[in-house]
Amino acid sequence: MEELELRETVAKNRELEGQLTKRNEQYIFDLKKSLAAANLSEELQAIALSGILPELVEGQKTGKTARQLFGTVGERTEAILAAPAPDREGTKYEMWLDNSLLIFVFMTVFMTGVMPLLTKNVATSQQQGLISILIGSISGGYAFYLIHKKIYIYDRPGADQTGRPGGFKSILIMIGIMLVWIFVFMLSAFIPAVVNPVLDPTINIILGAAAFGLRYYLKKKYNIRGSILQR
Repeated sequence: MEELELRETVAKNRELEGQLTKRNEQYIFDLKKSLAAANLSEELQAIALSGILPELVEGQKTGKTARQLFGTVGERTEAILAAPAPDREGTKYEMWLDNSLLIFVFMTVFMTGVMPLLTKNVATSQQQGLISILIGSISGGYAFYLIHKKIYIYDRPGADQTGRPGGFKSILIMIGIMLVWIFVFMLSAFIPAVVNPVLDPTINIILGAAAFGLRYYLKKKYNIRGSILQR
């Protein structure tokens, strides 16, 4: 969960806490104190409370107490600590990096690797240089992050739908972001060949394989997640 999203979740929790009865307010106070004593991180505490408070606010309309809904503070604390960790939303830079590596793999292995090998008559001047590939990968990685952040983030289970753009606006946002990416990528073709060399297709394939290996390593070791293959 990114810092901004965490702050929004905490703010939403505080808003709901302000709607609690005195008894339920005391229950939440004791629960937070218990979770803090168990060294649960601020992020996980916020996530846990975001799953409790809406149900509690709704339940107290019919006279239900927090203890009736969730058991004692100790029981609820144990349940929260025993629950599997929620899927971690990748940070901005993690998603950007993962997306960029994935696009780099596609560009080097397929666009400038396999395709030139299969199409021998493609002129060198029509192929992409290494710097152009890097610029296309990095800008494309950020473009797909923006699409995720502006549109697809609302498809997550339990996501706050406030601010979700309508269908037509979503299409316009996606088209605008993709056009900017394509424009940036096309501009990179004007970089002089002396600093933007066109590599042999075999070398591009090797670079792509190395990038794929790096991406696999990062995902395994640090659980880095991108946004291209996720919604």
